[in-house]
Amino acid sequence: MRTESDDCAENGGCSDTQMDRIYQYLDGALDAQAFAEVRVHIENCSACQSERDLEIIIRDVVRRSCDEKAPDELKTRIMYRIAELKSR
Repeated sequence: MRTESDDCAENGGCSDTQMDRIYQYLDGALDAQAFAEVRVHIENCSACQSERDLEIIIRDVVRRSCDEKAPDELKTRIMYRIAELKSR
């Protein structure tokens, strides 16, 4: 019996549709049945496990970089420059 995971391995990866479902899975945007289907697929497909893991890493890096705050000195210089440009 062929599975979706067999197709992933033979075709060098999942379809764009399957990848969209993995993104929705990570976003928590699937209903319970779809969530379970994607979870089972990921558990049985090493290509999708790798894609999921990479996406988790990317999301973590983006989240951490968005938490960084600009130094006060930089904020002051930017605000000064904006005010300077507005007064022209």
